[in-house]
Amino acid sequence: MRVRFRVATLVLLAFLASTFLPMAVPAHAQGSGRWIEVDTSRGVVYAVQDGRVVYTALATVGVPQYPTPKGRFRIFRRVYNETMDSSTIGIPRNAPGGYYLTGVLYTQYFYDGAALHYNYWSPASAFGSAAGSHGCVGLRLSDAAFFWNFATIGTLVIVY
Repeated sequence: MRVRFRVATLVLLAFLASTFLPMAVPAHAQGSGRWIEVDTSRGVVYAVQDGRVVYTALATVGVPQYPTPKGRFRIFRRVYNETMDSSTIGIPRNAPGGYYLTGVLYTQYFYDGAALHYNYWSPASAFGSAAGSHGCVGLRLSDAAFFWNFATIGTLVIVY
């Protein structure tokens, strides 16, 4: 009985530590300063400060036909309230996969037409579990607001 209790206690402590304590970042991203990491395979975005994850958010990422670009980028443009039009990336609005979206808050471009931004059109179940964009990293409102306040022009974005 004591062994089972100790094992159960250790399992519970490990779960709590992994859930509530800041996570160490992958070795390739250790350093000082602040940056953003996007894990496209898990649909997770991390805010990193001095090598420690300070915030984690679930996200939607690019579908196989329009994947989120991988690599090291810098935020080069920020638009508080964006209108996104698929015709700007070569997809007519009325074509399959076309879109025209207004009120896209907290948009931060890091590569060509790829950005971190608020995504109000996907269901909550899509975040962290489904690809659903044309390469952007879609976030829930509170998460998009956090990353807007965390980053500035020039903030490093590492996508893998």
